[in-house]
Amino acid sequence: MSESTFDLEITENMNILNLSTIHVNGKLYFVKTDNNWVAEDDSIHIHSLVGFFSELNKLDNSESKSLMNKWGISFRPNTINPDYNEGINE
Repeated sequence: MSESTFDLEITENMNILNLSTIHVNGKLYFVKTDNNWVAEDDSIHIHSLVGFFSELNKLDNSESKSLMNKWGISFRPNTINPDYNEGINE
């Protein structure tokens, strides 16, 4: 079995997702922004990923859809209010 890492580090105002396999590795950094300020320190990554992929899907961009298909990624929001930031900046 190959060694892989899917490890989340949670610090104040930042989450770091460490990803690695024997072939590739990288880190995703999540910090507080105007769009995810409502997230608790331990859930910045969740709010950011749901928001990012929700907005990416709304773009209806063939290049981003092709890239997601290339890497086998799909996303469907499963929320009561799919416009998760509606009314925040009003």
